[in-house]
Amino acid sequence: MMPIDTKEKDMENILIQKSLEIFSIKGYAATNLTDITNALGISRGPIYYHFKDKFGLYKAAFNYYEIDLRQTHAKIIAQDLHIISFIEAVIYDCGKRHTKYGLNFFFGIDTIEELSPIKKLQNNLIEDIYQQKMDYVIRLIEKGEIRRTTDPKQIVDLIYLVYFGLFNAIQVNMLKDYSEREIKNLIRVLLSGIEKYYCD
Repeated sequence: MMPIDTKEKDMENILIQKSLEIFSIKGYAATNLTDITNALGISRGPIYYHFKDKFGLYKAAFNYYEIDLRQTHAKIIAQDLHIISFIEAVIYDCGKRHTKYGLNFFFGIDTIEELSPIKKLQNNLIEDIYQQKMDYVIRLIEKGEIRRTTDPKQIVDLIYLVYFGLFNAIQVNMLKDYSEREIKNLIRVLLSGIEKYYCD
């Protein structure tokens, strides 16, 4: 097997990073390959060579996003945190991730036919991450850290409820004057009720 050319791999990564940035600002439909090549000061040749077309580049960007999310989620789970610390870590990571990528990276994924294969990948990702949270909560129930009468789905749904509230607040700039520490404290206040209700 021939070794991969380092310069070619570097160019591939540069294109993925820049496309992530631009897709996150403009969305898939509004992004042209020229937006990406102009931002990098290159011709379209490297895009065609590495990804064939805009869809191939978007798919590669989504794959990068998916790998990053799965790895980060796995690291959080591996820490074996108390339920409240786990929820805080997951919510804070999701908030940072969606602040970085925004809604526009996935804008049109439900309506653009060309993106239907990516939509299937996204659905699988969402289902897998949800199930991992369920498995984590079940383990904590079995360890006795959460009341045995607790429905694990309820806990996981609460995680998403708090997260989407935080995400919407970020989207409308409600939290723009808050420091990172202050946002974490707000999350802690929200979660204090969960701790009292579900933990012994």
